[in-house]
Amino acid sequence: MACPRRVGQTGKVIGIEASPRFAEDLRGLGLCDHVTAVDARDPLAVRAVIDPLTEGAGADLTLSCVNVPGVELSAIVATRDRGKVYFFAMSTSFTAAALGAEGIGRDVDLFIGNGYAHGHAEHTLDLVRGHKPLASLLASRYG
Repeated sequence: MACPRRVGQTGKVIGIEASPRFAEDLRGLGLCDHVTAVDARDPLAVRAVIDPLTEGAGADLTLSCVNVPGVELSAIVATRDRGKVYFFAMSTSFTAAALGAEGIGRDVDLFIGNGYAHGHAEHTLDLVRGHKPLASLLASRYG
């Protein structure tokens, strides 16, 4: 799968999911080095998870695809100075993200994912076809 290949031998993929049941599903996919169930609306709880896993440095890249408002600061506190945060949800407040980063003194690059990338459909289908646990999970949820 793409994430483990992209981070290399020394990188880590960390998954955060609010639902314990869905966190267990994510663990079962074998894509992450660490998965935890924590509410992304609680930046202190997110930092408490990320800091020990990154030796206090924070993530190089944080992908926030949460469908609830109020998660911007958690993505920012999870990310190292000069790291990158991509927001992929219509619930994101870019004002909250920009002011939150400024307010805590975190110099991160903030990106807006628009949901489109050339070849995204083929890439997604290749991921599902190439990873049987993912295909099974999607089939069990969506038929």
